[in-house]
Amino acid sequence: MLAGLQPDSGGFLRETHTLVMRKRATLSFSPHRRWPLLLTALSAGVAVLANTLGLRINTTASMPIGLYRVVQLRLKRGAWVVFCLPEEAAHVGLERAYLRRGPCPGGSQELIKEIAALPGDRVTLSPSGLTVNGSAIPGAALHTVDRARRMLAHAPFGEKVVSPGELWVLGVDHRMSWDSRYFGPVPVDRVRAAAIPLLTFDPPLPGTEAADVKTSPERNSGQ
Repeated sequence: MLAGLQPDSGGFLRETHTLVMRKRATLSFSPHRRWPLLLTALSAGVAVLANTLGLRINTTASMPIGLYRVVQLRLKRGAWVVFCLPEEAAHVGLERAYLRRGPCPGGSQELIKEIAALPGDRVTLSPSGLTVNGSAIPGAALHTVDRARRMLAHAPFGEKVVSPGELWVLGVDHRMSWDSRYFGPVPVDRVRAAAIPLLTFDPPLPGTEAADVKTSPERNSGQ
């Protein structure tokens, strides 16, 4: 045996084995940890792919759940549009968890709603609902509280003419929708595209947007 070297008593092998096992432990994930990470990565990948292909996925309850194609914008009543909220409204939506994080100014998600009124249209908002150019929107009575029973602010009551450069938008399911009845008009420059449904599920899934708990007392009293 070479001078200065002593026979290994097994300590070196045991130490090496311990280091290898520790390394394996740091590289492995339990199934409980792995699946949420995989689902998050998959969801992010699907969202990026959809945006690249000009598609949007709607998960809010005020519009049919599903896949939409975005096309060049033509403003007309009844058109479905993709838009970003004004930042003040977006802040409220994020704070109350009506909205998720997204690419809009203020950090909120894009929304899909229906154009209810264009510049020059006369809109009248009251506790019992919304009228546009004298025609009442069916089922558009306001709510006083959201699902968490927090008070809901609304746009000012009364008649007004929609200003140039603004739109009023509504969700198709007015009962479930947080829309212009509450946050007021949307600037036209916040509208990004028109939305055409490709694959949707109707009725919308319950429970994914703000207001669906109580209607206003005025409506319940028959006014």
